[in-house]
Amino acid sequence: MDLAQFEIVYKTYQSPLVNFAFFYLKNEQESIDLVQEVFMAIWEKKDTYPVTKNTKAYLMTSVKNRCLNLLTRKKIEQNSIDILEDIIISPDTTLLNMEAKQMESKIKTLINNLPEKCKVIFILSRFEHMSYKEIATLLDISVKTVENQIRNALKMLRKNLFTYLLLAISILQDIIKNV
Repeated sequence: MDLAQFEIVYKTYQSPLVNFAFFYLKNEQESIDLVQEVFMAIWEKKDTYPVTKNTKAYLMTSVKNRCLNLLTRKKIEQNSIDILEDIIISPDTTLLNMEAKQMESKIKTLINNLPEKCKVIFILSRFEHMSYKEIATLLDISVKTVENQIRNALKMLRKNLFTYLLLAISILQDIIKNV
């Protein structure tokens, strides 16, 4: 196929092929790009281009096949994204639920192991949402004592949870890598 023949084929079929591709892709720019790729492939193989009696049928089949391939790739990509979202974002993910339950259990155990006064103050602050002043009034202690007890509780929790959190992060990284 020489340049003159190619130009005739291009000018004759480019617009109808874009419309045909749009039927499948529902995206004008993707349709234009795909048809352009078909013509580029034909030009690159102009020496071996199969001269057929029905150029239109050949071109339409090429466009249709590329459209279907593109849609298949998009579907695979979307399915991969959906799976990743399910694993990373979804609260229903079994492994993440297990991790969350284990973390909750570990925190409860650590809170229960706090010294009694520290534990009571921490629970009133964090779970009962009481202010330091309210806790001090209720327990007849100073606000400074409440602050110190909360600080001690958080220090103990951080110290004991740090290793556990590193392990959980490591597990999540492995999950993401393997998907």
